[in-house]
Amino acid sequence: MVQETNNSETVTKTPVDKIHTKLKFIKSERNGALISFVSQNPVNKIVCGVRQDSPYPKKIVIIDREIAHNLIVDMLYDCTLIPMTEVKNPKTGEMHVPGFIAIEANPVQFKATIQTNYIRGVKYNVEVSFGNKVIRFDPFRGVKETTKSLPACRAVLEKRCDIRDLLDVVEQFNIAANNLLTLMKKDMTDINNKRRGKR
Repeated sequence: MVQETNNSETVTKTPVDKIHTKLKFIKSERNGALISFVSQNPVNKIVCGVRQDSPYPKKIVIIDREIAHNLIVDMLYDCTLIPMTEVKNPKTGEMHVPGFIAIEANPVQFKATIQTNYIRGVKYNVEVSFGNKVIRFDPFRGVKETTKSLPACRAVLEKRCDIRDLLDVVEQFNIAANNLLTLMKKDMTDINNKRRGKR
């Protein structure tokens, strides 16, 4: 307990209990603000993030205005939460905490692995895997621009803030992707030449 004294009165402040947990944020359908949800384990009292459709009792998490503009939807963050001001439950008359405020949120960074998948004339792609996500460069069968175009795919990778040693990962991805393009070009030339030779 902390006491602050001035000339006229003594104000007593109770330290706020901070909670540390991992959260992903979604856009609120009501106002577009980023929100998340937490639930408290009734046995060990640990508070952890849950999905909006979780069947467990949950409370909303809103974001402090100072950090809200830095956060990205569906990215995992290490968060520090403080409880909202207690309010009275209109049904029971009891005081309760309606939710929490995220005052800190730092992206959880994952180690990335890069894998080239190659079957001559059939499969040509490079995958960057991190956490439970995959960024795929597929110049052979890719449909979206961010999948089939190397500059577009690399731009997606460069924007990630949840990859450890991102600059090194981008460099290794670039090398693997260019090697794949060289290989694919050679294969396509060889295959086309063989087809012409059969005519």
